[in-house]
Amino acid sequence: MCYKKDMRALTAYRLFIVTSIFFFFEDVHAVPDDYEAVYSVKLMQADGTLRAKLENKEGIYTYSLKTEPTGFWKLIANGSINESSAFKLIDEKIRPINYKLIDTIRRNKRESLVEFDWSKKEINGFYKDRVIDVKLEEDILTRILLQIEIMHQKQRNRLKESYLIIDRDEIKEIDISTSNSGKKISVPFGSYDVIEVSHRSKGSNRINIFWLAPDLDFIPIRLEQTEDNKVNFEANLVQLIR
Repeated sequence: MCYKKDMRALTAYRLFIVTSIFFFFEDVHAVPDDYEAVYSVKLMQADGTLRAKLENKEGIYTYSLKTEPTGFWKLIANGSINESSAFKLIDEKIRPINYKLIDTIRRNKRESLVEFDWSKKEINGFYKDRVIDVKLEEDILTRILLQIEIMHQKQRNRLKESYLIIDRDEIKEIDISTSNSGKKISVPFGSYDVIEVSHRSKGSNRINIFWLAPDLDFIPIRLEQTEDNKVNFEANLVQLIR
């Protein structure tokens, strides 16, 4: 009788261990859960709002960014910049499906549509009036999916030193650098310990910086772009919906 109880206990223990390992790897290999982050934006002397949203519908993820002017900027540039990119997670890698851009803030409207055909190894589409028809590299990302990749890989401690992205109608190599200094910063949403990750195109003096909060599944609480050591864009987290 005791032997049967011991075996049942051992079986339950083994099941617990296997289940725990399964969920551990599920968590480590997953991109962040669905969320919507709202940021206050300072672009040069203009103010605005940035909404970043990640959704998962039956294994098809969509990451979207919407920038809108506020205050005085809205009086002179009424419109919005909408970007979105759908992707799948295959063999722990982000595989883009498409990228869409509609920019109505500029005087001349800008549009872009890019589609990824992984079976034919092709990228097709357009940016403004320029046709996109290039070879699909194995690990290429869209420019907005680079942020999700940084969050995803930093969480797993597997962030690479460079990535390929398609930006407008060009393939660019992006260099990545990171600092785990344990810095703490405050934004309207709160104060958090952060990891600083920066990236730039090879040969460019324009640097993009993310401050990722491990306590928020590495969602960035501040984004910044500098050029020639001058800040021309800053976004601070004001709301997080999960």
